[in-house]
Amino acid sequence: MAKIDLKTASGLSLALDDNKLLSTDIKFKKQRDFSMEDLKSELLNNELTYPGIFYTKYFGLDNDSVFNEKNINMNLTVIPANLAGIEYTKTKGYVVKGYPRIVEIINGSGTLLLQSFENTFEGDIIQSTIKKGQKLIIPANYYSSFINTRQTTLVLLEIYAKQAEELYDLDDMNGMSYYVIRKNAKQEIVRNPIYKMVSKGRKVSWDNLLSQFNITLKTPVTKQILRKYEKFSWLFKTSDISI
Repeated sequence: MAKIDLKTASGLSLALDDNKLLSTDIKFKKQRDFSMEDLKSELLNNELTYPGIFYTKYFGLDNDSVFNEKNINMNLTVIPANLAGIEYTKTKGYVVKGYPRIVEIINGSGTLLLQSFENTFEGDIIQSTIKKGQKLIIPANYYSSFINTRQTTLVLLEIYAKQAEELYDLDDMNGMSYYVIRKNAKQEIVRNPIYKMVSKGRKVSWDNLLSQFNITLKTPVTKQILRKYEKFSWLFKTSDISI
């Protein structure tokens, strides 16, 4: 697999070689490979054995504590192109409680599922196509799953307040309220039958949302935060954001 340069897209000296993160100055606190065993409870077909690894997440990226000193936690997720049966490979459904987060797509494209609930009750559902260069603002308490529906590696850079915490607690619901599958060479979104009261997902204009927070489309978010840190004070508050 060809080496993927992530520097221009991320604003950081990052690259991927055989889906492994490389850098001359960026360090990370922890690496976790999310395996079939981790995802099995959230799959359409939980009897599968392949792929062994769905995705890899690098936690706590930093450069000489520059981001840590600004109360920023930064994670990077690498989702190779693959299928689990008829379902596209995806991240496990998770939520950041209490705080919003920024996600920048720094390679590839795919689909994002968001939902504002963790049980069978009706709530907000968002289905969105995502692509390289796109920036997303995800409100506090929205569960998310990123799905790689293309033939290239999907890479996400995620930023949120250091005191916030990621939680993975959708196992009892078999994951998110919808699954993204490949059927007859086409992409389809099908409902998770455990959720009894869910509506179809709505669309969001991410660019309009970014403009409300004065986030520039062309410049990597990491550079914008370091240059104009005061513009991102909302990222460290527990107040709700409407999308």
